[in-house]
Amino acid sequence: MKKLFTASLLIAFLVVVYSQFTELAYKLGFAELKMVAVLENSEKMKVKCDAYALGYFDEIKLQNKFQKCINDYEADGYEVISRSET
Repeated sequence: MKKLFTASLLIAFLVVVYSQFTELAYKLGFAELKMVAVLENSEKMKVKCDAYALGYFDEIKLQNKFQKCINDYEADGYEVISRSET
């Protein structure tokens, strides 16, 4: 019983510390960026362009690289069927 109580307190403490750390990290410029686009051509072949970064990064450079991937596939006849950014 004592071990269960100690484990519960430890988990609760870690959750509080983690939530405060992530909030502080985002305020200091630490961020996460995820972009995904699925493209399809007339033959129903699908390709995916994605970009992911965690930490301190150049968002404009990452978005340009992602958009270049999309543009390259669109030049080959693919069309964007879904796109998400978080």
